[in-house]
Amino acid sequence: MTANTPGNLKELRHLYIKILNKEHEIKLTDRTLDVLRCMLDEPNETAVKSISEIALENDINISSITRLAQKLGFDGFPALKEIFRSSLKQHKGYYSEQVKKFLNKRYIGQNGKMSLLERVIQDEWSNVMLMADAFDKQRFANSIKLMGNAQRIFIVGLRSSYPLAHYLGFYLKMIRDRVTLIGRAGHTLAEDLSTLKPGDLLIAISVNPYTRDTVKACRFGKHQAVDIIVITDNLSSPLAMETDNFLIVSSAGDYFFSPMAAAMICVETLLSELVKQLGDKAIQRLNQTEYILEKLETEL
Repeated sequence: MTANTPGNLKELRHLYIKILNKEHEIKLTDRTLDVLRCMLDEPNETAVKSISEIALENDINISSITRLAQKLGFDGFPALKEIFRSSLKQHKGYYSEQVKKFLNKRYIGQNGKMSLLERVIQDEWSNVMLMADAFDKQRFANSIKLMGNAQRIFIVGLRSSYPLAHYLGFYLKMIRDRVTLIGRAGHTLAEDLSTLKPGDLLIAISVNPYTRDTVKACRFGKHQAVDIIVITDNLSSPLAMETDNFLIVSSAGDYFFSPMAAAMICVETLLSELVKQLGDKAIQRLNQTEYILEKLETEL
C-alpha cells in the first residue's frame, strides 16, 4: 500500500470517478471498471463475499480482481476488501438483515402464488429498508444546511423523476422563497441553468436509466460553482460523481417502471427536517401561502 491508497470507501469512490473520467494515471479496462462499479454499488455485499464469488458473478478471472486491487494501490484483494468491511462495521446492519428475512418469507395468495400486489409491496419495502441501512447522517445534515442557506434553489428531475421533483418543489415553495422547478414544458434547461450563480443550490433527481440532461445539468452546475444535492440510486451514478452531497435511494425492481417509494420517503424526510430547521421562517411563509390561497378561494 502507498500513501495515495484509498483509506476508506469515500476515497475509493473518488478514485473510481477520477479513473472513469480519465483524470488519473491509473488505467483500467472497461471490464475491471465495471467490476469496481459493482463493488461500490453493493458495498455491504462486497464486504462479505469472497474473491471467488465476485469473480464468478462478474464472469472474470480471480487474477484480474487481484490485479485490480494492486492497481488501486493495495497489496491484494484482502486489503481492498477491508475498506468495505470497515464501512460495514460502522452500520449495525439491522435493516439489511430485516430485508433478508423478509425476502426469505413466502407470502402466498389464495391461488398458492404471491400476488402481483404482494410482489410490488415486497420490492418497495425492500428498497425502503435498504435505503435506511445506507442512510448517511452527515450527508443528510449537510443537505439540509444547504437547502436552508441557499439564496435560490433550482430543482431538476426529468422523465420518471419529474413527479418527485415537482412534489419537492411544490412543498419547498410553501416553506421558503426563491424555489424554481426547471426543465418544465415550454422551458429549456439551457435557459433555466443560465442564471445559476454561486450561492445557489441545484437539486437533481434521477435513477437508472439516468436522464442525460439531468447529468449535464449537474455538470454545468458544478462548472458554475453552485452547490449540488443529488438524489440517486447508486454510488457509481453519474449524478453522484458531480458532488459529495448525494443521497442514495434504492429503486430495484423487475418491472418496466422504477420503484419510487424509497425516493419519495427521502424527499418527505428532507422537507420535514427543513421545516424544523427553518422554524418560524417556515411558519411565516406557510401563513403567507395560506392567506393567498384563501384570497383566491382555493382549498388547501
